[in-house]
Amino acid sequence: MNDQDRFTTAEWRTLQFAPFWMFSAIIGAYRRFDPREYQAFVGCIQSAAIAQEGLCHAVLDSVLADRDRLTEAYGADARTIGVGLAEVSAVLGKATEEEAAAFKGMLVREIGEGIARARGRFGSVVSEEDANALTVAAQLLYFDLDAVEP
Repeated sequence: MNDQDRFTTAEWRTLQFAPFWMFSAIIGAYRRFDPREYQAFVGCIQSAAIAQEGLCHAVLDSVLADRDRLTEAYGADARTIGVGLAEVSAVLGKATEEEAAAFKGMLVREIGEGIARARGRFGSVVSEEDANALTVAAQLLYFDLDAVEP
């Protein structure tokens, strides 16, 4: 049984949209992404996919394999960032505690912080506004930013 087989089609799509919701939480847009921000987002996904294993790797690989179609589908999805991230957390109830924690950590640390750094001063400093957006997104995922070393 592969990672995807544990989830319904709708649940898998929710997991695939998770990086997009994190991206949107930081940049404040659901569609018509700035090309430079979108390229930074793709770079974050690529880096995270290489570094991750298991469920994280499977989801990120599937996003990269079908990026254009998923970007379009995400733009048409009616869920808000808050609803989407809460649904991601709920879907991760089917995963082990370790997998769920790793997935949430990947979203916050690899995707969210990666985008925030890319948008920040010199491409390495997270602005206060983006740090606040990251905190809210982590809360929506029920992820404790203070519990894990940056």
